Parts: sequence; C-alpha cells; structure tokens
Amino acid sequence: MHVTGGQYKGHKIIIPDCAKPTLSKTRESVFNILYSIFENFEGKIFLDLFSGSGIMSLEALSRGFITISVDKNKKAVLTVKENLKIAKNGYEVILSDSLKFIEKTSVSPDVIYIDPPWDVDYRVILHSVLKKFKTSIVVVEYDKKRADEFAQIYAQTITPFKEKVYGRCKLDFIKQGL
Repeated sequence: MHVTGGQYKGHKIIIPDCAKPTLSKTRESVFNILYSIFENFEGKIFLDLFSGSGIMSLEALSRGFITISVDKNKKAVLTVKENLKIAKNGYEVILSDSLKFIEKTSVSPDVIYIDPPWDVDYRVILHSVLKKFKTSIVVVEYDKKRADEFAQIYAQTITPFKEKVYGRCKLDFIKQGL
C-alpha cells in the first residue's frame, strides 16, 4: 500500500495485522472532498481516531495537515510511528482509547476521521465526537451493510452533507449546522 498524493506520494507503508487500511480510491476521494471545502490544508489539524496503520494520517500529513493519530493497540501505534517517520514533524501519535482521548483533549481539529473496527457501536463514538467537536468536519467510514443503522443514528441528530460508497465501504461527511 502506498500514499496516493502530496509530498509523500508513492511512499510505501507498513500494514500491521491488527489494521484494515482504507483503500486508495477511498483515500483519494476523502482528500478531494476535503480540498473542495478547505482549498488549503496548511495549518489545519487532522485527527485520525482508531488510526490502525496510520495511512489516513500519512495521507493527511503528505497534503499539508498537522496530524494526530490515536489508537489503543500498541502494535498499531508502533506501526503508525514507523510509517510517519518519513516526516520530520507535523504529527503526533498517541497510545490511547479514542473515547478517552476525546474526553481529555483540548485540541480543536478541523477534520476528524473515524474508522474503528466495523463491529463496534458507532452511536457512542459519534455522540462523543459530535458533542465535543462542534465545528469540525467528521468523516465516518463503515461497512455499507450498516447503512440502515446509521440512518437511524442520523435521524435523531444530523444529516451528512456528503456520502460516498466504495465497494464495502461507506463514507459519511458530517458538519454540524449544515
């Protein structure tokens, strides 16, 4: 697996066995959509929750974001650090449960990418993220088989402003107040 864009385009990354990395077409789409919103990523903060291999963090860093990668799996965190060391700075890698990190952080990210193991209860994660980060763009990746469940979650709180499907994966882009 390789970085798809930016200054580290083509850089190969390590994938730990505990991760399910986001596919290249999906990654490119995420950053194309984000580019249409921001036009410039310099100085913007990208929070990668449940970071796994860190591929989304590296894609963000490659395009100019400052990145924060969070995962509770020690092997994943070590892999993210290895994958991100191509960059000298502009990133932080944190070993923590993502929900605990959300509760404690004072960082105000511009983008939050949520891609936990697909069998978790997204309702708790989304509630925590949307409660804490009211101005961030939230990108949620999940198994499209769960679309009805997400429709129920959103019916109570919010409507995604953009939705994309790539194979088994569905992406929802959320911004409160839109």
